[in-house]
Amino acid sequence: MKKYLNDFNAFIDDLPLWSAPFGLKLLDCLKFKRYANVLDIGCGEGFPIIEIAARFGKTGRFFGLDPLRKPLARMGLKKNLYQLSTVQAVQANAEFLPFKTNRFDLIVSNNGVNNVADLNRTLKECRRVIKPSGQMLITVNTEQTMKEFYTLFQTLLKKMNCEAEGKIAEQIRKKRRSEKEWCALLKKIGFRVKNVLNDQFTMSFLDGEALMDHYLIRGFFLPGWESLVEAGVRSAVFQQVVAELNQAACENGKVCLTIPYIVLDCQAE
Repeated sequence: MKKYLNDFNAFIDDLPLWSAPFGLKLLDCLKFKRYANVLDIGCGEGFPIIEIAARFGKTGRFFGLDPLRKPLARMGLKKNLYQLSTVQAVQANAEFLPFKTNRFDLIVSNNGVNNVADLNRTLKECRRVIKPSGQMLITVNTEQTMKEFYTLFQTLLKKMNCEAEGKIAEQIRKKRRSEKEWCALLKKIGFRVKNVLNDQFTMSFLDGEALMDHYLIRGFFLPGWESLVEAGVRSAVFQQVVAELNQAACENGKVCLTIPYIVLDCQAE
């Protein structure tokens, strides 16, 4: 028991900050059944598929799919520690699901399918491998994500005569479609959107330096923001971004970024 607790402590704080709020809402929407086949697309290190397997019990089979090997290896350590023999890691791209037609009772994707290279093909593959009347749950952050930053960024670029307004809109839309767009696309593919849950959370920071140096921002957002600015003026632009954020922090006591998201509860027609 002591060894188990020591190993458990190595994972207990490992739930990704970004995916947790989305995933908790997704878990509330699960339709439970015995002997279910469940697929998690873009499972990363195992959330939420490991939690789903634990909640469904031992009668089902649960597959976590991701294109990256290292996160799947981490998931394997977790599922062994939690004694979840029903969980299986699958390294593959979502556009080419290595499963037979009508295999799954439930497909989930927690902020995953909006990051694939080909969304239409991925959703068609989901429709192929899900059973008729099967449930699919997708969480995505919306086009209003971090609007506070983008408003400041766009205003600053105009002041500095940087032509990036169209590029900003294009970058946002590439990853973050509106609720209306998602519903139309899912209907076209062959899913009925039975319910849409809207929610949001806030990420707050001491100042501009803290925001720009946060590991999540550095790893997943900053490279995209930097790509919108020409290399010759990039350093000056982002120095001014930090200065503007610092000013906002002085006025408000902190810098806040709002993350609105939706849960799409769908049924295969």
